[in-house]
Amino acid sequence: MGLEAECNARVGKRTSAGKALLETERLIFQGEFRLDIPFDQMKSVTVDGAALVLRTDDGETRLELGAPLADRWSRLIKEPKGLFEKLEVGPESRVAVVDVRDTLFLTALRERTASVAEGRVPEGAPLIFFGADTRDALRKVQLLRARLIDTGALWIVRPKGSKAISEADVFEAFRTAGLVDTKVVAFSKTHTAHKAVIPVEMRGRVRRPPVFSLPPPPPGTVVNVPAVSSKSATSAKPTIEANKATVASVGPKPPAANKVAAKTKKRR
Repeated sequence: MGLEAECNARVGKRTSAGKALLETERLIFQGEFRLDIPFDQMKSVTVDGAALVLRTDDGETRLELGAPLADRWSRLIKEPKGLFEKLEVGPESRVAVVDVRDTLFLTALRERTASVAEGRVPEGAPLIFFGADTRDALRKVQLLRARLIDTGALWIVRPKGSKAISEADVFEAFRTAGLVDTKVVAFSKTHTAHKAVIPVEMRGRVRRPPVFSLPPPPPGTVVNVPAVSSKSATSAKPTIEANKATVASVGPKPPAANKVAAKTKKRR
């Protein structure tokens, strides 16, 4: 960005007059002491009256820039130019964020749009950002896809160059969930964001989980058949006898009976 401003800086008990420089990815101060603070090391960026307040793991830095300039620099730091345009986040967007721990992004996102659900995904979410640091974390993708509206988008934010999760892992998770990847964005110096959507031909359909069937047992496998108790066998015996009686009553007459009937007819 290359913006400059004369100001006083205070770090702990040290104070100095000097020049502050706002670069593309860092803030530099030159005076009695020198500061060089990359944006990705800033834990929070706020405005306190006329001061721009930066907090890092090393402590707090206050730059007395004046209220208008402090507010402008705060926005430029928290909302890097073009990032939200690339991520397709507008003032009216409804966004859900799960497991994304980039504090500067979250702070800027809250200022960008008032509708941000953090740590949960309401049903029918149009835009979801999901942070995944390992392959195992990608198991959540199917659940997130179920919450997504047909025309929505799921962004997976993963660390660059990590052996714990690769670009191929992300693409496989998309495919398994019935999504197609459409875009890759440099989310920050350390992370990449992958966008996926529901295919046009699948929109409006209810996606059912796959049905699994058990394979037949291999040859030679002994299948256990439940044993019949003596009580069950006893209760079944009358039924067998009754069936025999029924067959006897409706079956063909025995040969002897047929002969007797024939002799009687001849005599007549």
